[in-house]
Amino acid sequence: MSRTAPQIHLDSSQQELLQKILRKRSIPEFQKERVQIVLAASEGLQNKAIATQHNLEENRVGIWRKRWAEAQQQWQESDATLRPAMSETLALQWLADKPGRGRKEDFTPEQRAKIAALCQESPEKHGFPVTHWSAGRLAQAAVQRGIVDTISERTVNRILKKTTYRPTKAVVGSMPRSMIPKRRTVG
Repeated sequence: MSRTAPQIHLDSSQQELLQKILRKRSIPEFQKERVQIVLAASEGLQNKAIATQHNLEENRVGIWRKRWAEAQQQWQESDATLRPAMSETLALQWLADKPGRGRKEDFTPEQRAKIAALCQESPEKHGFPVTHWSAGRLAQAAVQRGIVDTISERTVNRILKKTTYRPTKAVVGSMPRSMIPKRRTVG
């Protein structure tokens, strides 16, 4: 039982838009490759011919052809007064990776916030006989408190660097210089 590839029909303005995307230097090569697949498919070429012509795997051609066809069909079936106009942004959205690809986050935003808030508390409150937090002690305190199962010092540093917080005097003394917020003078 053979399957047939979905047909892609582009009007002249859509073809022109995709050609414009191909000419741009700021577009990554993987996206240009996907645009080339769509343009070749709109000319009526089969997946095997497109794969050979562009030195790609046939299944990759099929994936991007199918995704474009599905997105275009949904777009065409939507209310013409409500749907967005065809644009470079829309075309690149149709050719973007699906969400959820790649490595998942190890820590939730809630856990990150709790770790950032933990540095505002005194280390003595958590059983550390010191007045200044270190990344290692913050990691230990986060595990002891049940915020996370395990966490490294480096990850604690990354979390603190990405969150916006005003460290207490006790925290600043143990932080790397690059993590201490600079004070701005308005004058």
